[in-house]
Formats: sequence, C-alpha cells, structure tokens
Amino acid sequence: MFEIATAFALVGLISRGAWAWHMGAWRKPLSTESHTQREYTIVVCLHNEASRVDGLVQALLDQTPPPPEILLIDDGSTDETMSLLQKWKEKSAFVNVIGLTTGGKGKKAPLEIAIKAARFPILLCTDADCIPESRCWASTMVNNVDTKYDLKIGISLPSQASGLLGRLQMFESTRIAQNYIGMAESGYPYMGVGRNIAFTKSCWEKVGGFQGHMDLASGDDDLFVQDVSEAGMRIGTEARREGQSHSVWPHTWSGWMRQMRRHLTTGPRYKMLLMSILAIPVLADFMLYFGCGWVFFFAVQKADVIHSGVWIATCILLTNALVRGLIFRAFLLRIGRPGHEAFWLISEPLMGLIRQVLALQVLIAKPKRWK
Repeated sequence: MFEIATAFALVGLISRGAWAWHMGAWRKPLSTESHTQREYTIVVCLHNEASRVDGLVQALLDQTPPPPEILLIDDGSTDETMSLLQKWKEKSAFVNVIGLTTGGKGKKAPLEIAIKAARFPILLCTDADCIPESRCWASTMVNNVDTKYDLKIGISLPSQASGLLGRLQMFESTRIAQNYIGMAESGYPYMGVGRNIAFTKSCWEKVGGFQGHMDLASGDDDLFVQDVSEAGMRIGTEARREGQSHSVWPHTWSGWMRQMRRHLTTGPRYKMLLMSILAIPVLADFMLYFGCGWVFFFAVQKADVIHSGVWIATCILLTNALVRGLIFRAFLLRIGRPGHEAFWLISEPLMGLIRQVLALQVLIAKPKRWK
C-alpha cells in the first residue's frame, strides 16, 4: 500500500509541477514598449458610492495624459452619488455622466448602456472602489489595444494586506492573477478582472456584448473574455505595476465569502475543454495530498513512521512547496510585489477547501446582485 500511495503522490507532484512551470506566468520579460496616444473612454459603473466618488474621479483625472473621456454611469443610487457626479461633470470637460432611475440588480445592464454611449472606440473598465496604481495606468492599459490586441487583461489587487484576512485576500487575488495571466500567455485565456480590463468597442459588439450571460450577476470579465477568445480575436496581458489598479476588498470574512460565491456563479457556463484544463491542478493537488496523507496514515497505523515511504512522501511535499514557491515568488517580483509574500502559499490547501465548499453553495443558490 505504501508503494501505491507514494506513486499516487508522485504523479500528483509531477502534474502540479508541470502545470506551475507552464502556466505560472513567471517567465515573460517585462515589456519595454513605449506608449502612444490613444483615443479611449474610461467606463465606471457606480451604485451607492458617494463616499468614493471624489477620490475616484480625481485619480482618473490625474492620469497622464488625461483620459479623452471618463464616462460614469450611476446605477440607480439612493445616496448622493448622482449629485456628486454631476458636480464633476460641471467641473471637467473630460467627464460625462449617465443616470439610471432604477438599478442595483446587476452590473452588466448599466455597463452595456455605458459602452454603447462611449465616444471613443477603446474602452477601459474599472470599478468605483478602485484607484490606479500609477498616473500612467490608463495609458499603459490601452497601449497597443486595437493595433495589436482586441482585448487586454490587467491586474487589480487589494489596496491593503493587513491582518490575517487582508493577507489571505492578497494571496488569493495574486494567485488568481497568476492563473489567468499565465493561462492567457500560454494560449488559453479564460478570464480577467472587470475592474481592470481594456477592449475595443468593435470586439465587444462582435461577440454580442454580454447577452449570452445577462442572467448571471458576474461574467462581464471571465465569460466575456472566453467569448472574445472563441471568436479568434487577439488577447494580451498587462502585468507591470504601473498598469495595475488596487481596490477595496470586504473587511469581514462573511463579506469576502459572499464575494467569492458571486465570482463562482459563472463556472457552470465554462466550456468542457476549458473546465478540463482548469481541473488539472485541482486533480494534481488531490493526488499529491491524498497520496501523502495515505502514506502517513498507514505509517501511523502500523507504528512504522521510519518507513522509506514516509521519507519519500515528505520529500514530495517539500519539493512541491519549493518548486511552487519559487515560481510564485518569480511572478510576485514580475508584478512588483515583495517576493516574501510567497510564504502565504502555505494557505493554499485551506483556500482550496473553502473554494470547493463555496462552489457547492453556488449550485444551491446563485447570487443575483452585483453589490
């Protein structure tokens, strides 16, 4: 039994290591491309965001050079969001505002209205709780869109990482970014983040907008990216620090769990081939941890903790941690994060379990609201 369990774990290690090596998004050198002036519209949907309006609009206007258009759409807010937006429209010629009388039930409906109303052929989407990482965020994200790419995927991480909750959120968001950036650069784009994504209006129109998944609270980033990929259009990535934004994440565990559940609602809509590819690391981890656990269980049961299988299983676990840690650290350095944050890979088994539990909950009750 020791031999079978050890072989099981070894297959898991090899599979997981191959996945991390190929999809780890750690090998691509930083781009040195120069920015060219582009005509684009920054699109932001807001719902009851009065406390964030001033900081958001000022950060967008501070971009260098200033965005040709900032289009802000109020999705039926019941606070002072709309009145604050109108004040900014009066103050700046770059700001345009759309107000909806009813809303708050989904982001995609107001987003569609804004995209159609945008003056320019390139759209850069972000959220009301996001702040650009640099003053050249917008020009970095829209660079080469239309000329080289039809859609460009960016990164948006939490604005703070203090305490256990904040550090786990930073790890989870970085791990997700490594997955979708790595998949896209390996030829399998499957998602981005709606709070930092750029695309052409013609690209959005070609795939029919969000009409294929309007019934879901999410999907404006992952399902839309998949539609663009299936249409054979060009998808690029932007991982540099200056092209990132940071956002406010939930300050409570329950709020974070609700956010994760909402993001998981689109999973059942993924194509079978994509689901199979994404299942590889999950199955590899299962084989690795189950195989090693099996070895340790039998060793304890037989009071034979010095059995060679135990040492092999221990080496497998340590090798897995070392390889994945080095690759994750390389990705952290690539995106401008401290390399020591790779330490939080120790939480991956726990986060994997949480994701599986939340996925089961989503099958029972799907979230309908976007805020």
